[in-house]
Amino acid sequence: MERPRPIDPVLAACSMPLSRRPLVLAPSSQSGWFRGSWLVAADPIEVHEGISHSAARALVEQTFESDQPRMTVAVLPYDGAAQVHTYSGAWRREGATWSRWGRTFDAREVESSGLSLSPLSQPLLRDACAEMNDAQFAHAVERAQESIRSGDIYVLNLTYRVRGVPAGSPGQLFLQLLKDAPAPMAALVGSPRGSLASVSPERFVMATRERDDSVTVTTEPIKGTSPRRSTEAADLASAQSLVESEKERAEHVMIVDLERNDLGRVCETGSVVVDPLFAVFPTPYCHQMVSTVRGSLSASAGIADLVEATFPSGSITGAPKRSAMQHISRFEISPRGAYTGSLIVAMPGRMDSSVVIRTLEFGEGEAVWGTGCGITIDSDPAAEWRESELKCWPVLGR
Repeated sequence: MERPRPIDPVLAACSMPLSRRPLVLAPSSQSGWFRGSWLVAADPIEVHEGISHSAARALVEQTFESDQPRMTVAVLPYDGAAQVHTYSGAWRREGATWSRWGRTFDAREVESSGLSLSPLSQPLLRDACAEMNDAQFAHAVERAQESIRSGDIYVLNLTYRVRGVPAGSPGQLFLQLLKDAPAPMAALVGSPRGSLASVSPERFVMATRERDDSVTVTTEPIKGTSPRRSTEAADLASAQSLVESEKERAEHVMIVDLERNDLGRVCETGSVVVDPLFAVFPTPYCHQMVSTVRGSLSASAGIADLVEATFPSGSITGAPKRSAMQHISRFEISPRGAYTGSLIVAMPGRMDSSVVIRTLEFGEGEAVWGTGCGITIDSDPAAEWRESELKCWPVLGR
């Protein structure tokens, strides 16, 4: 008798109706979600939509402190209300083997034949329209530099949105993004009220309860970008130019210092360290500069305190954070929505989260992709515009 063909839980989840609220975490490397664990879930046992960030943080902490098989997924948008889904288990893949953790859906019961697995042609976002053109962006850069000269801010993350018609369902586009632009913090969050298909390269904050009951916390801010090149020699030179750029290093250090200060508010005194500093890793379309900031959570602080102290990530605001956010609201054309917020996933004793960048946010008949870059006093408006266009490569192509 012929054995039935196994169904990949990722394909099963991507083919589900959004009403089942599928979740896929698909790290491209061991540096990604939960240090390389793929997780797939559906059919949450609890759904909270339109709730406050404080309520969402409390639900995340509740799961972190639980000893029951639970997984809580929270989308904390940069601006707007949060949504939280809690699952009673998930499919988990470590290496090449899938196993069940807790109670979750049977992948064999999901009909996936209706899902097109053939490659989708670029662009994934059709009839795309950016809300800024290069001249408008340059003017916003110049305004940001005026604020830097005045001493109001040191660096500002300036962004805009690109809107268009998605070339397929959230599941289809997510699969194509995984193929074209795999990322350490790649994730699909399905929801009838707004799905996310993300190939984020950036971790927001991770927390792990150790055997001695202490909690180690880590954040990995990205700041600094250079394009990939077609030859090996040119590509190595592009990566090296990023490491050696005084402008990029200065911008990066400002954000690392901001993250050190944020963690210092909730970590044991003297426990916050940076190692490594100025690491560079490649994505399919650009090189990125990243550092790792780590500390030990204070015994008087909980996971909710940790998220409150660090949200939103300084890498997508600028520094000082609060002043930069005030300038963002003046310089940018539209609210950011989920873009540059955080996707948080908590299980008993473990939490990981991404910065919601390089992400398609689905709405009524359209999808939105945010892009942007950090502005310093040394920024060249034309170069920053090219960087913002580069970050649209996963959905618009070269």
